[in-house]
Amino acid sequence: MNTARVLSLGFVGNVVTNPFGKVMGRLADLAQVACEHFAIGQIEQVLAGPASVDTLIVHLDHRWFFDVAPDEAAIARARTLAELVSGRLARASGTIILNTVPFVPVSSVESDLHGQLDALARINAVLFELARANERVSVIDAAGALAQLGFANALRERNRYMYQMPYAPAAVDALVEHYADAIAARLRARRKVVVVDADNTLWGGVVGEDGVENLEVDSDYPGIVHTQLQRQLLRLKSLGILLCAVTKNNDADFRSVFEQRAMPLRLDDFIAYRSNWSEKSDNIRELAETLNLGLDSFVFIDDNPFEIEEVRARLPGVECHLFDRTRPEQALTLLDGIASLRARNVTAEDLSKTEQYRGEAQRQELQRSAASMDEYLASLDIRLHITRNNPGALRRVAQLINKTNQFNLTTRRYTEDEVATAMREGGVYAARVVDRFGDMGVVGVAIVRGGELETFLMSCRALGRRIESQVLRYVCREEADPALRARYRPSAKNRMVETFLDENGFALIGSGPEGKAYRLTRGPDDTAYIHIVAE
Repeated sequence: MNTARVLSLGFVGNVVTNPFGKVMGRLADLAQVACEHFAIGQIEQVLAGPASVDTLIVHLDHRWFFDVAPDEAAIARARTLAELVSGRLARASGTIILNTVPFVPVSSVESDLHGQLDALARINAVLFELARANERVSVIDAAGALAQLGFANALRERNRYMYQMPYAPAAVDALVEHYADAIAARLRARRKVVVVDADNTLWGGVVGEDGVENLEVDSDYPGIVHTQLQRQLLRLKSLGILLCAVTKNNDADFRSVFEQRAMPLRLDDFIAYRSNWSEKSDNIRELAETLNLGLDSFVFIDDNPFEIEEVRARLPGVECHLFDRTRPEQALTLLDGIASLRARNVTAEDLSKTEQYRGEAQRQELQRSAASMDEYLASLDIRLHITRNNPGALRRVAQLINKTNQFNLTTRRYTEDEVATAMREGGVYAARVVDRFGDMGVVGVAIVRGGELETFLMSCRALGRRIESQVLRYVCREEADPALRARYRPSAKNRMVETFLDENGFALIGSGPEGKAYRLTRGPDDTAYIHIVAE
């Protein structure tokens, strides 16, 4: 069954937008895209009018803001654009994508050139501020994309005047890629973990052969390549990505590098690591089990093509990338080029992931030492904080809905706007879990509308503690609908919840190719060791 969402995409601009329609092909694996091009130059009319699309791309080159040079009037024009966008989003659903202004100021007067550069920066600042203030606005860096190509190669002024399309084919492709990335960041589940090799990746050389003191990881070439990679990994950690390491080394040798060498990364920046002589695929699989994450959450980076192919062949869900330290121009752009690590924004949940997953590793250690499962669960001191229709949880709820595949009754996807509508029309429940090892954040979502439990899901990292049944029990009690309906819709990944409703007080009332229909009978049983806190 094809569960890909249908996305309506609209284009409007002061240039011909039809060439940008190639974005449809870049999104084929994420959505069925229907594309509409509005009349050229009708920016104000489209933003103020009734046209309805899921994503509206408003592409403006510099001539929409100014004819010859950026100035105060152009800045005022940018503010007008921001007001039009804000007004549309207040009236209608969907997201809007804008672009930075692609323009290189020139002047025979130095002070005038400085003024133009300042005005251009202020125009773009208006757009950035709009995106910061409104989650439904994205801004792609069109100026940067064309600068990488070189403006002389990217622009065709003759074509601007003759065909109202000023971009060379290579420039169109670059802009299409940026637009596709911006849309995909809202649709695609972001991969959570980067697993990195050590020898000739985190540092140059092999610690077991060269010795700690001779490893290349410093401010000179080639060591600077590895130092910069570590800095980039540290930045990814600050943006919510978990770091792990797998290396074929003696554990003591691996640890000694962090103890004896001053490097950007410390050992405790890694949520977990494996330093042994096992196959790297086995170590990555073990890391996935320890962190309670699917293999499709992992990105693997190694300098050795053999290791890359071994992991790729045995763990096809893991995304693999070769780090070639001999080609710094490629090696040091590697992380920025991994689309699956991109996101529109990061939440407080994302930024606390390292500690959350460190706590998960501690929970697993406690479970191994406990005499029984009941003793283990009781010792966790689990508290379940549940809110209903909390606007502050909207972003996290939408994020969780769109990335949870396994413990998800329907795998129905929602935009943030659709979640907000569900809050107005029914009940959107967000469940946050806290135990003795820390705050796991919001890990469960339920949406009830029109007498039906239309969405119910849990993050896999919260499973195995019977929390999911208690969230369902709370929702059923709060809705107080003895005939509450629910549905299980099968997908390629959610077989683990096929019997969840049967096991938690719902009766099967029908089944077919699209799944199973249920009605509430008695509801889930209580679990004494989980304390529920309604907020």
